[in-house]
Amino acid sequence: MHEGHRQRMRERLADHAASLTDHELLEVMLFEVISRRDTNPVAHRLLDSFCDLNGVLSAPPRLLCTVAGIGPRAAEFLFLKGNVLRRMGERAPRPRPRLYSFADTRTFAEERFAGAEGEKLEAYFTDGDGYVLCIKSVQGRGTDRVVLSEREFGFILSELKPAGVILAHNHPSGEAQPSAEDDASVAAVGKLCRMHGASLQDSLILAEKDIFSYYGSGRLVRR
Repeated sequence: MHEGHRQRMRERLADHAASLTDHELLEVMLFEVISRRDTNPVAHRLLDSFCDLNGVLSAPPRLLCTVAGIGPRAAEFLFLKGNVLRRMGERAPRPRPRLYSFADTRTFAEERFAGAEGEKLEAYFTDGDGYVLCIKSVQGRGTDRVVLSEREFGFILSELKPAGVILAHNHPSGEAQPSAEDDASVAAVGKLCRMHGASLQDSLILAEKDIFSYYGSGRLVRR
């Protein structure tokens, strides 16, 4: 019974996290350190003892251990979570890269590909203002060709729902001109993006002293 309940709670967390109450968030959090036991009553006791989530996650481990159902491992886990959150709150978030123009994108890609050994492929998922939401990077060995599976790429698109996608990969041979395989890959990615309501903004090929842009060359039409 507990396993079925835990699975349902995990699904709610993944799909509707904002709808979870404080005690439900604590309940799911405790899944990681309390196995084969109902964590719902423990979550309620924690909130009753320390008033709210902030109180629970600020309490020292020895004090947390005074709550029935909380042992040293669970207390340490909660204390660690609280410290991580406080550390994050103390630091201003780093501004996200913005790939608004070809110059922005070129500089960003060149910095990320500097010193790359062998072939490397990256996909930059952006919002409507060009800010990077996520980066997917695939590193090959030697001169092996690298690819991003359509299944994984589609999954990222469905979860992230970006407005735009930019591809970048290097040619260790030193020639930035696209191959027939590159053309086929760009076409496939463009189709997949359209299926998920995203626009393939560009695909760059970086060589030692050159860079090729599908959009800049007129071989890619944004939709």
